[in-house]
Amino acid sequence: MNISMKEAIKRGLRPSVILTTLIIFGTLIGIGAVNGDSFIAVLNSVFVSLMINGGWLISLGTLGFVIFLLIILFHPIGKVKLGGKDAKPEYSLWNWFAISLCAGIGTGIVFWGPVEPLKFAVQPQASTGLSGGLYETLVWSLSKSYLHWSFAPYATYAIFGVAIAFAFYNLNSSFSVSSGFVPLMGKKAEKNWFKGIIDSLTAFAITGGCAGSLGYGLLQISSGLNTLFGIPKENTTYIAICVVIVVTFTISSITGMKKGIRWLSDKNAWMFLGLMVLAFLFGPGQWICNLFVESLGDFLSGFLKSITSISAVSDEGKIVGSVWHKSSELWSQWWDQYYFVDFLSFGPIVGLFSIKLAKGRTLREYVVMNWVVPAFFGIIWFAIFGGLALDIQFNFEAYAGKIDLQGCASLFDFMQQYGNEAMMLKVVEVIPFAPILKPLILVLVVLSFVTMADSTTSTVSLMSIVDNKGVEEAPMGIKLFWAIIMGAASLIFTLTGSIDGIKIVKTIAGFPILIMGIVMMVMFIIYIIKHGRDKEIRDMMI
Repeated sequence: MNISMKEAIKRGLRPSVILTTLIIFGTLIGIGAVNGDSFIAVLNSVFVSLMINGGWLISLGTLGFVIFLLIILFHPIGKVKLGGKDAKPEYSLWNWFAISLCAGIGTGIVFWGPVEPLKFAVQPQASTGLSGGLYETLVWSLSKSYLHWSFAPYATYAIFGVAIAFAFYNLNSSFSVSSGFVPLMGKKAEKNWFKGIIDSLTAFAITGGCAGSLGYGLLQISSGLNTLFGIPKENTTYIAICVVIVVTFTISSITGMKKGIRWLSDKNAWMFLGLMVLAFLFGPGQWICNLFVESLGDFLSGFLKSITSISAVSDEGKIVGSVWHKSSELWSQWWDQYYFVDFLSFGPIVGLFSIKLAKGRTLREYVVMNWVVPAFFGIIWFAIFGGLALDIQFNFEAYAGKIDLQGCASLFDFMQQYGNEAMMLKVVEVIPFAPILKPLILVLVVLSFVTMADSTTSTVSLMSIVDNKGVEEAPMGIKLFWAIIMGAASLIFTLTGSIDGIKIVKTIAGFPILIMGIVMMVMFIIYIIKHGRDKEIRDMMI
C-alpha cells in the first residue's frame, strides 16, 4: 500500500538516516560552494589515504564476494525459494532482467564504453611494460575494462541482495539493509540502534554514489547539447539539466515501481540492446568478434591476478605507502580499486531494491539474474563500443569521410581536447542514422540515470520510515527530500571537481560499505555451515 506524509510521520521518521546524510552532505555542499579548490584538495587527500591503506582490502573483499556468489550458484542453498515453496513470481523474466539491469547501471556504461578501452590502449599502465597501440595492449585494455564492469563490481550488488532477500522472504525480517545480518544475529540485527547505524551508512553511501553518477550524466548531456545545438557547456547549463533530471526521476518515483520504473526500464533496456546491435552490424563486426574472443580469454584466464593487482610499487617505482603519492602515481588504486568501491556505494540499496523483484525465485536464479547476466552484458557492451573506438583510433583511414574529428589528429586527441563526455556521440558518427542516434543517446543517458535514481530514491525513502511493513511506496515529500540532496550534491561535485571530484566522493562514500559487505558475507557463510542441513531450510528448497 501507499501512505501519505501524515501517515508516515505517524509511523515515525528515522532521524538517524535522514539527519546523518543531511549533515554530512550539507557540510560538503557548503564547503564546495565556498571554496571549490580547497574542497577537491581535501577530498583528494582522503582518497589517496584510503587507497594507500585500504586498497588491498578492497581487492580481497571483492574477490571474496565473487567466490561467495559462486558458492551460492553451486551449493544446495541456492535451491532455496524466496518466499517459500508456494511463492509465485510477480515479474516476468524480461521485466526482471530489464529492471535489474537498468537499476544498477545508471549512466556509467554509456559514459565509459568507448572511453576506457581507448585510454588504456594508448596510455597503458606503465608497470605492465606494454606500449600504446600494440595489439596485445588493445587486448589488455578491453580485459581491464571487463574487470571494471562485469563480475567483480556486480558482485558487490548481489552479495547484499542474497543475504537481505533470504532474511526478508524466508526469515520474516523487515525491509532494511540491516536484515542481511539477521541469519546469524537473529532479532538483534533488528534493534533500533544497530539498524540506525547500518541504514545511516547506506543512505550516506547511496547519496554519494547517486550524486556521482548524476555528475557523469550532467557532463555527457551538456556535451551532447553543445554538439547538437550549440548550447554552451557552462554552470547554467549544468544546473538546468540537473533540475530537469531531478524533477523527472522524482515524478517517476512517485508513480511507483509497478508503473514508472517498470515502464522506464523496459524502454531503457530496449534502447541499450538496439544501440549495441546497430553498432555491431554497421561497425567493424569481424574485428569486434576477434578482439572480443581474445580479450575475454585474457580476462578469464588472468582474472585472479587482475583482481588482486594493487600496485604495491607505483608506476614511478616508489613503494606505495612509504612516501606521499599523487593520485596519478596510483594506477591500480585510481582505476581497479576505485571501480570496486564505487559500485559498493550502490551495493546495499541496489541489493535491497532488487529483492522486490525476486519473490518466487530461488537464490540461484537471483544470482544469475543480478550477477551473471548483467556481468556478461557489461562485457559485450565494452567489447562493441570499445572495439569500435579502438578501430577508429588505429584504423582511421577506413573511416575517412565518416567521422569529423574537428581538426584533431586521432580519436584519442579528440578525447583529450573535448573531454571523455564527448566520446559516445563522436564514435556513433560512423554508424548510419547517426543524426537520429545522437539525440537518442542523450535520451538514453537521461533514462539510464532516471531509472537508477528512481529505484534508489524509492528504496532509501522507505528506509526513512520507522514502521515500513506493508508499505510499497513512501510519500512524495520524503522522495523529494532525497532527490534534492542527491541533485545538489551532484552539482557541487560537477561544478568544482569535474570527473576527478566525482570519482573521489563516490570512493569515500562507498568505502564503509566494504566492511559492511564483508561482515554480512561472513555471517551468511557461517549460517549456511551451521543450518544448511536443517529441516527448516530444506523445506524452503525446490
